[in-house]
Amino acid sequence: MPNDSKKRRTRNRAATEQLLLEACGKLLLRDGPDGIGVNNVVAEAGVGKDLIYRYFDGLPGLVKAWIANDDNWPTVQELTHVENGQFDSLSMPEQVQAIARNYLHALRQRPAIVRVLVSEIMHPTDITAILENAGDRIGRELYESLRLSGKDISDDVVDVSLLFTIVINYLSMRAVTSPQAFGMDLSDEKSWERIEKILGRLVSRYLAV
Repeated sequence: MPNDSKKRRTRNRAATEQLLLEACGKLLLRDGPDGIGVNNVVAEAGVGKDLIYRYFDGLPGLVKAWIANDDNWPTVQELTHVENGQFDSLSMPEQVQAIARNYLHALRQRPAIVRVLVSEIMHPTDITAILENAGDRIGRELYESLRLSGKDISDDVVDVSLLFTIVINYLSMRAVTSPQAFGMDLSDEKSWERIEKILGRLVSRYLAV
């Protein structure tokens, strides 16, 4: 039956795409962006090389599709999440604290993204550029979200947001490359609890009205 054949092809394509996406994530986590290529992706997925071009137009398209999955890259919704769901009702210092806390948690839950951050510095490639652009896009969307909430986004807010992003990125990278840092053990949950409290105090004091 023609319809049955079409359904099988659709199911097969979806299954193959999922295999390629899973292989992409596994290799990014294991080898970093500089260690991923078409040949090792299709070998890991167990599919023909032509399928990565047929379904994703090549490796860059596959990586972009991997990024598009909310589980793989932090979203604005995740970064602005608060327990009562009333992010817009928070003061600007409280919003910045919530974003910093959520960003820290998001990176710690995504070791593949941390490997990307390391590779951006050590071995930049076309793939790290794609991932870097995705991070920049989230930043722009987050800025627009804050602007639409009616809050005044002062230079101080931009400065402190940049600072906590740098600190969180760096400490997340140290956690996977050399976890002993500044008298802290970044493999210990208590160290991250301390970091979260420090960031909260800095934000509240620096942005205090």
